[in-house]
Amino acid sequence: MKQFNAYIFNRHLGVSLIELLVAVAIGSFMMLGLTTTFRNSSESQRALTKASQLIENGRYAISILDEDLRHAGYYGHFYELADPPTNAPDPCEISSLTRLTQGMSVPVQSYTAANFSTRAAITSTPTTCHASLLTDANLSPGSDILVIRRANTGVFTGTPNTNEVYIQSNARSANLMYGDSNANVPTDTADNNTTTNLKMFPNQPGNTTSADTRSYDVHVYFIAPCSFGSGANDICTANDDDIPTLKRLELSSDGTNTKMNIEPLVEGIQLMKLEYGLDTSPTTVNPVTDSQGDGVPDSYVSSPTQAQWPAVVSIGVHLLARSPQETRSYTDTKVYTLAGSTVTASLTSDSFKRHVFSTEVRPMNMSGRREIPE
Repeated sequence: MKQFNAYIFNRHLGVSLIELLVAVAIGSFMMLGLTTTFRNSSESQRALTKASQLIENGRYAISILDEDLRHAGYYGHFYELADPPTNAPDPCEISSLTRLTQGMSVPVQSYTAANFSTRAAITSTPTTCHASLLTDANLSPGSDILVIRRANTGVFTGTPNTNEVYIQSNARSANLMYGDSNANVPTDTADNNTTTNLKMFPNQPGNTTSADTRSYDVHVYFIAPCSFGSGANDICTANDDDIPTLKRLELSSDGTNTKMNIEPLVEGIQLMKLEYGLDTSPTTVNPVTDSQGDGVPDSYVSSPTQAQWPAVVSIGVHLLARSPQETRSYTDTKVYTLAGSTVTASLTSDSFKRHVFSTEVRPMNMSGRREIPE
């Protein structure tokens, strides 16, 4: 009996080869299942992150353009705009207050890409933008360029930046001036208008009355083929990333000189197309508004003429947003339409997911000047 018990005890001390193989096989299947579950979960998380970034970027880009367009043509208390100049004003004008003042009569301005394979070209004279800032290397094919002019909504106080452009206005007149930090007051230049009835900066000695002073903003929105340009003036080069990005030129000062500065805004915005609602009815000039129309759009065009800009009361903004990273095993075969035009398949046949974001904006200051009071 003792020998039998010892025999049984000794047999249960180890594991047979068959048992070991069965255990390894079961463990392998369990690890395979866990690995597959983890991989699928990671892929789903990455896909969700990409989709969230795509939606967030598109909505943010739309909100930036929406807010800026709503304020287009806001010049403080100043209300009556002059007739637009015969030639389109240069969006990158920095050296002439006279030409900057003429540009105020065109609060919104655009340059349209003829199709999705060509670039919009700024044809103003002089062509400062196109020559050094918005070169072909810095513009994505197919996208329009949008220019917005307005005053900052906040009243400026404190010491002005040297050579930054400021606007001071009342209900009937407005002055643009360059800042002078030494004198703590904007100063006239040789080509500035000579109106002196507007007092500069309330705290300037000797001023008993004053009009509000604000920074004067000129924003030029465009789509660049990279998020950060390493070339001169932040121009995109072949060595930079290939993330299409909504950017804008901003009229500003570096503390010494007036300049147009490129500011990246939202990555992943591949295309921007615009359309404009024109207020052309009734055709008779209203004695109260001194304008034709009633503030309501009657027709839409993709590229207004210089004479049509005063009639623009609505702007349709259409953006094609692209996910920041590619999605493996995915090919974009969708058809995208922006402002009535179908996007060329060569721009979308890749592994990036996309979505179209659209909105219609009513520029309150432009349309409000044409509304007929009840």
